[in-house]
Amino acid sequence: MKALTELNEREVLALAIANEEEDSRIYQSFADRLRPDYGASAAIFDDMAEEERGHRDSLYGLYRERFGEHL
Repeated sequence: MKALTELNEREVLALAIANEEEDSRIYQSFADRLRPDYGASAAIFDDMAEEERGHRDSLYGLYRERFGEHL
């Protein structure tokens, strides 16, 4: 596995996109588990998951713009 300092721009963006996707899944999982008993807390995690999806979409747009391809 490469160190972060060894990654090129394409690899850094791909890693950032993957991290945002994973964070979104984690937050959504928390929300789904909390929803039955703690609706207000679940809503906070829903919002956090949505924010991470927005970050992912922005990074993915940058990736397509820079490299003209899809992951």
